[in-house]
Amino acid sequence: MNRNSARILLLSAGVFWGFGFVVNKYILNNGWDDSQLLFFRFFSALVFMFLINWRRIFKANKETIIEGLKLGFVLFAGFFFQTWGLEETTASNNALITAGYIVFLPIIVLIFDKRLVKGKTITAAIVTFLGIVIISVDFNNFGAFNQGDILTFIGALFWGFHIFLQGKHAKDKDPIALMAYQLLVVSILAFIAMMIRSNLPTIDFGNWDSLKVLIVVIVIGFFASFLGFTFQLIGQKYTNETETAILISTESLFGPILGILIYSDPFNTQILIGIVLVLLGIVLSEIDVLEYIRRKRKKDKATH
Repeated sequence: MNRNSARILLLSAGVFWGFGFVVNKYILNNGWDDSQLLFFRFFSALVFMFLINWRRIFKANKETIIEGLKLGFVLFAGFFFQTWGLEETTASNNALITAGYIVFLPIIVLIFDKRLVKGKTITAAIVTFLGIVIISVDFNNFGAFNQGDILTFIGALFWGFHIFLQGKHAKDKDPIALMAYQLLVVSILAFIAMMIRSNLPTIDFGNWDSLKVLIVVIVIGFFASFLGFTFQLIGQKYTNETETAILISTESLFGPILGILIYSDPFNTQILIGIVLVLLGIVLSEIDVLEYIRRKRKKDKATH
């Protein structure tokens, strides 16, 4: 696989997760809580993963299994603290702080790998982050920071570390097996959280409306958790950590767009500006503008 194909996979993951925002809204509006949604979504993904790839999963070596299990705890922690934080802060604060993993990643890479991220990538990350802020934040209700914001910040750090650590292991391990054992850990921890907080959801198999919610959860488990995270892991084999973060962060772009198309959510100038900035950030991650300007100046001097 070449780098462009990897970028398509990462963008596809962003589309699936953006669609997940819309579907999650439907599920939560129909009586399920977040812990029930989290368990059934990831357990569905786990079932699909083992049904389709069971030979590769069971052939995985000990190191891949151990690293997959470790990454599973980090992945669950990201979801857990983000969701917990959302209960005690506004959706705007939660969305803004969670998107901070785009900015955290270059810092994480510098501290733990002693490696500087390219200037064009940092610029692209900042532009993308600003676009997500404009799309996600309701500035009229943007409140002061509180305990929920701190929890969300911890979750964003876990997201950053998950992308960083997964990128390191994706290079030399089977991505399918690595993802399978992550899904296993998240499913187990999500089940424990669900039983502590709310128990199993009530499903009436004789009632189509009740059954439809379960079907929708299974479908989003297939696309958003099974395909989405698998695409992310495969794509990370051929891209760097910050570029991965930029491309998958497009979930914050596709979510509002799909909300406008499906739920008739309001579309305004603020959202349009945010969309333009996110797209600009993606372009900047691929084009070294400063290098282009330097070359152009050098060429202009040579011609005079």
